[in-house]
Amino acid sequence: MPTEAPWTDVIRRISTIPAEDISFQTDEPMAPHTTLRVGGPARVFAACLSRAGVAAAVRAAQDTGVPWLVLGWGANVLVPDEGLDAVVIHLDGGLAAIEVTPPRVTAGGGAALARLVRATIEAGLAGVESLGGIPSTVGGALAMNAGAHGQEILETLEWAEIVEPDGTIRRLERAEVEGGYRWSSLGRGRIVTRAGFTLAPTEGAALRERAREARERRLAALPAEPSAGSVFRNPPGAFAGRLLEQAGCKGLRRGAARVSEKHANVIVNPGGATAADVRALIAEMARRVRESSGISLALELKVLTREGAVLADPETV
Repeated sequence: MPTEAPWTDVIRRISTIPAEDISFQTDEPMAPHTTLRVGGPARVFAACLSRAGVAAAVRAAQDTGVPWLVLGWGANVLVPDEGLDAVVIHLDGGLAAIEVTPPRVTAGGGAALARLVRATIEAGLAGVESLGGIPSTVGGALAMNAGAHGQEILETLEWAEIVEPDGTIRRLERAEVEGGYRWSSLGRGRIVTRAGFTLAPTEGAALRERAREARERRLAALPAEPSAGSVFRNPPGAFAGRLLEQAGCKGLRRGAARVSEKHANVIVNPGGATAADVRALIAEMARRVRESSGISLALELKVLTREGAVLADPETV
């Protein structure tokens, strides 16, 4: 448990940030902020309403030596039962706004990706219509270069406004952003506060049909219970879900957490699951695949420590 002095200092500093830039709570329960509905309280939960608020919150944490992390929809995160001894930064207000001036769209990092997709479809703009079923914010989607059905969000990016880990505000042009399959340089401790996209004018009915097909395929593949999506990345030349199914993981339980009968790479929380249950299940799933196939799976789910660090080894989470 950290000493209280840094927390007293960071809370004092955050409380001096203007109300139009930030709203914060202490000891905020995190389960409602994650799609898995698991996790204890965060020491500080800061809803940042402007890029100045984000930068000030980051600098307050950095200057006091307190860990911080950014959280969007919490769709690929496992928060520990003990909670987070960290400042959790969430983008809201003006940082969740979307503006459309065809063929360009500007979106706040906190905007729901599904809202961005709807806005582009209504404007007759193609490029992200297949991404609407991904539970993410725009910032989170850019950080991981979210993709589905042949589309990746970086393909349409024109520029991104970011807050660096030291609180510096920068604007990056597309050529300055690296990225590939499910990663981008925007996710390396940076916070995307706003981004601009250039899309292609397209007939609206065709866009709506592609969006509908993508949404239905995603809904058909995933369980209805609370989950955090895929637990493991696909290894080269193979599919994690198939390896997990072959290893007998479907329906596997630890406590109240269960591997979905619908998709072997998804853990669901039918009710009452703890982070400890989920972590035990992750370790068992990884062990079974390694023993049955010789393949060591890598985590796609971000399993957090109490200080907000991401654990890497699925067998020792």
